Amino acid sequence: MAYGSFFLILNPNAKIEKKAFFFEDVSPIKTLAENVLLRIRMGHSDKNFVLNYFPEFQVYSYKSALRKQGRNFVFIGGVILDKQENSVYHKDAIKTFVIKMVENRNKTEEELTNSLIESHPIYFKRPHIILDTKEVEKRLSERVKSLNVDGKFDEANEFLAKMKKIPKKLYKTHELAERALRDGDYEKANREFKNSKKFADILGEKDLVSMYKSKIQLAKKTPDLLKKREALVEQAVTALKKGSFDKAQRVFKKAGDISEELMDSLHAEEYSLKAKALAEYVKVDKKYSK
Repeated sequence: MAYGSFFLILNPNAKIEKKAFFFEDVSPIKTLAENVLLRIRMGHSDKNFVLNYFPEFQVYSYKSALRKQGRNFVFIGGVILDKQENSVYHKDAIKTFVIKMVENRNKTEEELTNSLIESHPIYFKRPHIILDTKEVEKRLSERVKSLNVDGKFDEANEFLAKMKKIPKKLYKTHELAERALRDGDYEKANREFKNSKKFADILGEKDLVSMYKSKIQLAKKTPDLLKKREALVEQAVTALKKGSFDKAQRVFKKAGDISEELMDSLHAEEYSLKAKALAEYVKVDKKYSK
């Protein structure tokens, strides 16, 4: 489950200018310590999406940037998750969440916090259904109004006809695809995401089309990544049995990297910890073998 969420605004000097937090009542933590925030910020030095692991929770975050009046501002927002949660279902949600929160960048910290509290259940209560149907309907309605204002009445009527049928098909295929992805049916997920992309394209929803392209790629590459990780783990175990701890360490690290790419937080942590433990063992072993 999602324990909470946060949003940070960093000034051109990379200092936190504003911050907002929200924690569920059931959350075992009620704040993000400075060392946690520092680790999150450091992770975003060269990445937009970052997954961090901590003893009681994990943090999945996204970075966006904006240049205004010759100054660069960075925005980092994310979700605080139970260690058992599969973070992959939050990827699109946190990106959309951050983009929406950036619109509130000029608000006070108190107002920013209130916006975050309102946004949290929308994006993180049901992460596998990240499609904000209300926002889609709003955008489509505004497009019809714009066409009418421009005097393009035939186009407006044509688009209204599409709005009666296409959005429902989009929502249905989206939910089917997310469910298939969650259940490990990657072939079906790929097929349904392609259908979703087709309907989004008909509606002229460019951002959704882009999102579904990413989803299709995820569904395509996941089976191969899973096979590759399984082979790496077997190699690591074999290396351990043969006493090749240095090799086992390197291979477990690769398995951890693949798990992170898959957003499989449990295995990413497991293999990363094994790699770190073996690295320490090899270091000590070399020191006292001289």
